[in-house]
Amino acid sequence: MKRIELLAPAGSFEALKAAVNCGADAVYLGGSSFSARAFANNFNHEEMIEAVNYCHLRGVKVYVTMNTLLSEKELDNAMEEVKFLYEHNVDALIIQDLGLYYRISTEYPDFEINASTQMHVHNIEGVKAAKKLGFKKVVIARESSLETIKEACKEDIEIECFVHGAICVAYSGQCLMSAVTKNRSANKGMCAQCCRLKYELFDKTTNKSIDTDTEYLLSPKDMFLLEDIPSLIDAGVSSLKIEGRMKSSAYVGLVTSIYRKAIDAHYKGEKFILNKQEYEDLLSVFNRGFTNSYLLNNKASIFGNIRPNHMGKEVGVVTSYRNGHAFIKVNKEVNQFDGIRIINKKKDTGKILNTITIDGKYVNKAGIGQVIELNVDTPVERGDKVVRTLDYKLEELINSYSLKKRDIKLDLVFIENKPVIITASIGDLKFKKVYEIRPQKALKAPVDEEMLLNQFKKTDDSPFNVLKGHFVIGNAFMAKSQINELRRTFLNDFEDFVLNSFEREYYSYPLLEDVKTECFEETLIVNNSDLAIENSLDKNETVNLSGEYKSSCVSELGNLFNEGDKTAFYTLNVSNSYAYELLLKLGFKKIVLSTELNQMMIDDLISAYKERNDIDIKPYVFVYGRRTLMYLNRNPFAEYINNEDEYLLKDYLNTYLLDFKTDISKIREYLPVLREDIDLSKINPLVIIDDSNDLSVVENKLHLKINVK
Repeated sequence: MKRIELLAPAGSFEALKAAVNCGADAVYLGGSSFSARAFANNFNHEEMIEAVNYCHLRGVKVYVTMNTLLSEKELDNAMEEVKFLYEHNVDALIIQDLGLYYRISTEYPDFEINASTQMHVHNIEGVKAAKKLGFKKVVIARESSLETIKEACKEDIEIECFVHGAICVAYSGQCLMSAVTKNRSANKGMCAQCCRLKYELFDKTTNKSIDTDTEYLLSPKDMFLLEDIPSLIDAGVSSLKIEGRMKSSAYVGLVTSIYRKAIDAHYKGEKFILNKQEYEDLLSVFNRGFTNSYLLNNKASIFGNIRPNHMGKEVGVVTSYRNGHAFIKVNKEVNQFDGIRIINKKKDTGKILNTITIDGKYVNKAGIGQVIELNVDTPVERGDKVVRTLDYKLEELINSYSLKKRDIKLDLVFIENKPVIITASIGDLKFKKVYEIRPQKALKAPVDEEMLLNQFKKTDDSPFNVLKGHFVIGNAFMAKSQINELRRTFLNDFEDFVLNSFEREYYSYPLLEDVKTECFEETLIVNNSDLAIENSLDKNETVNLSGEYKSSCVSELGNLFNEGDKTAFYTLNVSNSYAYELLLKLGFKKIVLSTELNQMMIDDLISAYKERNDIDIKPYVFVYGRRTLMYLNRNPFAEYINNEDEYLLKDYLNTYLLDFKTDISKIREYLPVLREDIDLSKINPLVIIDDSNDLSVVENKLHLKINVK
């Protein structure tokens, strides 16, 4: 039986080493470009080569995230990156863009590609579509229940699911909030984390604010599925994924080591029980509160609400404040270089304890009951809670992990006046080399097996641990310095052998027919109020939990292979001419481009398609209406509202419409958007209307009468 893979994040080389040495079977990381964590300490080319070699020598796979949408001009650069990663033995790519999929599947058919969570695979039909496309693995939506995951695992495609770390309040790949409000696209790896901001809830009819317990209405807790590991393994999941490419090496090391213990315990038939100290450590390295509610599909809240960032662990309370100095009585030991936050109702204050002062004296730690004095930049108040957000001693302890080593069986022929023959095996790999260095005939004390083995076991920082195989030793002698040099040469040769033994396998991608396309001249009209689509398109479901489709309008991966006259909605995120071409070859007649493209990107797409295929195309482009900015699996406002009424959500700048009329909650734009930057002569317009606005279409030009309620 194939064992489940533990996949850990690596946002830096320190985090990568922590992941590998603390028990990860594979790591995922980003390059300098095209990664959905653009602000992580991603790997340049030199670091990427070093990372792959470091992992492969230790039997750990490397997956590189290229899970962003790509405009026409970005795609060629992305393929240059693919070429580099292919040539330097990256095990697999994790991708989102359909155009990138199309090019990799045709140009590098033996490069494993996995469907990112950004591809929005949230139902069984989506899993089937990914399998049909030839993906090796699907990262299923974090919102998926155990029942859905079990069914997905029956589809003869590897299923990867998140088990720990941050979750998005919206379905991944379908959140436009950051792009629309902050000009930072989540689909480009630049999410501004709008779900972590403060909001106010309003009754739309009265425009009165509704009293809520918190301003952080959209901020979810962190995922924590440690106790659910047996259920996921038994379900047939192939890979368990830890979130955290923006987290510290200590976070990566600790979380990886604990999940490693839980997985190993299950395979031994033992029940893993997290002890109190381990749980306290998990809370200390990072937490927003924990939840497994998505997996269990129960009614428990997934929302943290208290604060959107690391909650830390309480270590004290402010006893007084004078002249910029806070006096804090600690209830847990604190150490120099710890990070703390003072929780104040007006403004929090964060500090790194570079110095600790007690009674005017500098100390390196403070014990329970002692009062420390701190300079603070903002006033605090008596009674303010103090939490530790960085435990320096704990992080030091976690980062002092033992180095991972792989056992190699060593066979040795060591006979006087003959070349030394070394054979070494690891897994299915077998290495053999004849070294021309020749032992002398022993005049007094010949070397013996124990002495030779001890010298070859001195592997220091090498990733290998030498085990004795079959030794043939004559009446031979060699100085220890020469044996040590032989060992070093052998280990270098063996490392090269392991790295050069990397092999790929070919994957089955669908055969796509060449197509001709007509250049349609019409406007596509979508009714937003009841999700009905005119022109015989009767339902548009971007999130379809049932997987049953009644529409020819395709909004997500699940109905990609539907038969008939299909229209691709903008939620398929078509951003370049190769994604456009792929959909044409899959039978689509009308294709709506991603709403994140500007006029220049649209022009580039049209020109590139024309240059490559000598065919004029006229894509559909959103030009008017309200878009859904977030699709939510859970209703964050359920305890404050009556679903029969209408509500608004407001931040310091924007107002949003809320929709709870279906199983999926939605946050929409408040005012219809008119894309006046779009040249209507080059595209076919997509118009989204509802009961509060009207329009007419005359000779392919939009005449809009806007009457917003």
